[in-house]
Amino acid sequence: MARFLRSLTQGCLVVDFALYLQLLHWTGSAIGALLGGSFVFGAILSLAVGPASDRFGCKRLLVGYELATAMAFFATASTPNPWIIGAGAVFAGFGRGANGAPGCFVPVELSWLAAHVPGERRAAAYSANTAGGFLGMGLGAIFAIAPSLWPNALPGASGYTPLFMFGGAVALLIAVLLSTTPEQPLHGASIRPADENPRLPQTLRPDERRRLWQIGLISLFSGLSLGLSGPLIAYWYAVKFHVDPLHIAPVLAIAQFAAALAAFATGVLANKFGSACSFVVLQAFGAILLFGFPFIASFQLAAIVWILRFAIERGATGAMEAVVMGLVGGGNRGLAGGLSTASLALPRALGPVAAGHWIAEGDFARPFLIAAALQTIYAGLFATAFLPRASKPLKV
Repeated sequence: MARFLRSLTQGCLVVDFALYLQLLHWTGSAIGALLGGSFVFGAILSLAVGPASDRFGCKRLLVGYELATAMAFFATASTPNPWIIGAGAVFAGFGRGANGAPGCFVPVELSWLAAHVPGERRAAAYSANTAGGFLGMGLGAIFAIAPSLWPNALPGASGYTPLFMFGGAVALLIAVLLSTTPEQPLHGASIRPADENPRLPQTLRPDERRRLWQIGLISLFSGLSLGLSGPLIAYWYAVKFHVDPLHIAPVLAIAQFAAALAAFATGVLANKFGSACSFVVLQAFGAILLFGFPFIASFQLAAIVWILRFAIERGATGAMEAVVMGLVGGGNRGLAGGLSTASLALPRALGPVAAGHWIAEGDFARPFLIAAALQTIYAGLFATAFLPRASKPLKV
């Protein structure tokens, strides 16, 4: 429920935040730099937050994050000051479209859920959690048409203020919800070995250390690809096809709903074929679609292809998370999640800066072609590292 609620506001802002900054006379390069700074901040903080959750627990960290996020929303709603907007966006991840994940605190959420779910069921559980986020993102994207509905009462940039007020209220609600959620499995049940203390991170074995290095290095390619192809898609549609939120919001909403269905389907595939195998196949299909996407001349056809590509590629997120959580023992899940998050977020910061500049200059194809090539490399390296040499798929 927390992920679903969080994704409502993220769905709104993945459509509207770049358009809001455009109305405040931000350039494409400045918008991209702000999103890039948000990714860098999130990556650095996640490296500290993940191990902290292994030692101190997850609940207090996530509740504190939601309270701070509420403050960021309310501060942004109160003023058009670029420094305040920038600070709020960097911390709370405005416009990043994180599918309901709690920004740089995502390893905390993954570790918390892993404590309640046996390893063989994690792919299905994470896929269901991912699907809930996509459903919320889709509804939020529909809500993003709101500024187009009250142009007379709230003209210009002021039409976006209610969205930030709504986001602050939702963050407070999530903080209350999480504060009532048990941190440990109910009735004393535990899926950890009896000698495994979740508060005492364990020394990594050599094979665990090697897997963490692999996932960290391989994820750099995915981060670069996602940064080039995702955060500025609404801006890309607006500049290339001269459309407003009334046209863009439904496209992104349908893409999120389609990704929710794909996430449920991925959970089924992962149970049958393994998390790693399912993830690699879906990533490869997504890369193929991305190669052709920027050359489509019709807004309607581009929308259809984007929806299909987004659903296939993003719906596999739960399978990837299950792989990451299975790389180490329970005492180091926060570390694994933090490293994976950081290795995606740090290179992802470069994408919006470059893509914003290219889009503003009218080069609509380059960001997506580079992103497709990087995603292809990522899928190949992931398969090499985490699929077994034998024919039977690896079940993580």
